[in-house]
Amino acid sequence: MPLPFFKYFTHPNSYLNVKNGSAAYRFLAFSTLAGVVFPMLHMGEVIARKSLGSEGILITFLTMTMPVASITSIWWARLLVGRDQRKFLLYTGIIGYITLLSGLFLGNMGHMLTMYMIFFLANALTIPATNRILQQHIEPSRIGRLVGVGSGLRMGLAALMSFGAGRYMDAVEGGYRHIYMIAAVAGFIGIWQLAKVKTKQVEGSDRQYFNKTLLLSPLKKVIDLLKRRKDYLRFEIAFMFYGIAFMMILPVVPLYIVDDLKMSYTEIGLAKGTVPQLIMLVCMPIFGRWFDKTTPHRLSVIIFLMLSVYPVLLLTAGQFQGTLQMTLVFAAFGTFGMAMSGVMILWSLSSMRFAGSEDAGVYHSVHAAATGLRGLFAPLLGYVIMTFFGKGTALLCASGLWVFAAGLMVIMRRIDVRRGEAHSLRAGE
Repeated sequence: MPLPFFKYFTHPNSYLNVKNGSAAYRFLAFSTLAGVVFPMLHMGEVIARKSLGSEGILITFLTMTMPVASITSIWWARLLVGRDQRKFLLYTGIIGYITLLSGLFLGNMGHMLTMYMIFFLANALTIPATNRILQQHIEPSRIGRLVGVGSGLRMGLAALMSFGAGRYMDAVEGGYRHIYMIAAVAGFIGIWQLAKVKTKQVEGSDRQYFNKTLLLSPLKKVIDLLKRRKDYLRFEIAFMFYGIAFMMILPVVPLYIVDDLKMSYTEIGLAKGTVPQLIMLVCMPIFGRWFDKTTPHRLSVIIFLMLSVYPVLLLTAGQFQGTLQMTLVFAAFGTFGMAMSGVMILWSLSSMRFAGSEDAGVYHSVHAAATGLRGLFAPLLGYVIMTFFGKGTALLCASGLWVFAAGLMVIMRRIDVRRGEAHSLRAGE
């Protein structure tokens, strides 16, 4: 049975014209329902500070759970090669969302850290699995549009979720527990939709079995890939600096808005959730279509420079009070939302553009593993800078790193061209 919410997109004259039950249809369902799950997860640091009274170092560890867990994507991607991934998605979905459902009984940071780590370990499978679905079932010229619309729908629902969750948590003591339960139910429905899409073995790929070579084989594949595709290696190096800046301020921003700006759950939900999500709702389809017409390097440069403005605006807001302060906070998170629209497109699709006709899941697992690598140290680096030099210094360091990442991306592409190692990265070429 078709989901009523997606009826518009199945109409022959619609923007996407997807068929009921098709891979594109199920991808839209999965993407949209993620708009219930991740706003709540992204409020975790605020909940840890405001409701659980956690110290900064534990909040820093909490911000590390997602990127560290993403390292496992290289093993997930290797296991999926040559297999139908439906059962993998269903079983890990059950584990992940039952764990998230335990948030109904959340009462301390030990439980919270465990819940987040198990959930993100299971969720890491969806990274290469989603890319394989898009690669095998969607025409290259339509991928950016589909991902843009799917992400836009997710952001629209996330905007409502963020505002509603903020109001609810201000009004009901311990209300965050109920929101985790809602997120778990919605998330499982989404992963169940994705788990219905069949995938096949990509020609030239060999299946990995459960044996002693499983641990080292994916690492060797990653190393071999980066040796063979120097252009992809250089892109990942420049992208790494963007990610270091992003993760440096993960523990800084929630402490800054709770302790320094004294914002309530409702204000945080609006500023950190609703405002950027609404901006993304508008910008995701635009960036998706833009990605279809340009290259990952060009889009990266623009996005990184946009991000550099975000911490400066947020820091400036701390110099004022009342309406002006909140206006600057909304402007900061609005700028962040616009830039992250492009980041999410790049995160989802840049590895696929490099992969060409090869297995996109393997390429994207490198992307995800790099996220995990920086997740091992970047939040701690931000915490150390914040502890010894202040939150303002940490925010300004992130801004400077984003400017540096933009310049480095330009330099890396020029090196690709000069050494004759540049592959065409336009859609369909």
